[in-house]
Amino acid sequence: MKQEDYPALYQSASDLSQRAQNAFYRAFLSHMGLLAIASAISVINSSRPDVAILQAIVLIGALGCAIYLYLVRPDRHWYSGRAVAESIKTITWRYVSKSEPFNGEDVIDSHNFGLKLKAIVEQNKDIAGLLTTHLDGVQISREMNRLRQASAMERLEYYKLNRIVDQQSWYASKASANRRLTNRFFIALIATIGVAIFFSIARVMFPTAPFWPTDFFVTVAAALLSWIQAKRFQELSASYALAAHEISLIRQQASSPMSDEELSKFVGDAENAFSREHTQWVARKDN
Repeated sequence: MKQEDYPALYQSASDLSQRAQNAFYRAFLSHMGLLAIASAISVINSSRPDVAILQAIVLIGALGCAIYLYLVRPDRHWYSGRAVAESIKTITWRYVSKSEPFNGEDVIDSHNFGLKLKAIVEQNKDIAGLLTTHLDGVQISREMNRLRQASAMERLEYYKLNRIVDQQSWYASKASANRRLTNRFFIALIATIGVAIFFSIARVMFPTAPFWPTDFFVTVAAALLSWIQAKRFQELSASYALAAHEISLIRQQASSPMSDEELSKFVGDAENAFSREHTQWVARKDN
């Protein structure tokens, strides 16, 4: 389904997660960048007051970023928004596929779907007040109702192409991207530390040289290490690769025709498998 075909609450939670993610990375990178600039100013080793004032301003900016990250915790909103969005996506696919608990009459199921949405929001009251977009949208779109009216075979084929294959491709691409980034940032970290070691040794050989950028490269190395830990490239690569393999097995099961009852059970099992990764975001939110 297209983004606009999902419930308005899903779109709002997804928007919140994206905004919070962007805010977290902006503040985090600004913090590390300002510390690197402050250390670069120290290399100048100037007694001029304007240089000292500039360094103080840069450090105040870094302090502001640190306070923002600690007090506002945009990463919590990021994880919470993602968890809410994925929970809604799961029950949406259950609803359009007529999978338990939405495998009964349309009127009853639409009512129960609304109750499920309400329960998800109540379980995440910490971000309920931040879901401020798509307030004029609907929770059950025309496309969702159209899919419910299709035959079991049509619903199976749609679910296979637009949910299973889509999820498998997403996890596979994310696993590959995080694996590449792990290698690149590790090489950058080693190279930066190597440069810092070079200058520290050179300082012993040339003690009268006026400028030594050793501290700058040490700060950059610390920033790179912090970025690697924040992004968790290696951990995510392994997690996404495992999820892609699990989904490939689910995809294989969707090759045979199914009755309404078989489709209901199949979608339920598939969504339970997808939810394993989603629970990681809930766990991160609470850390």
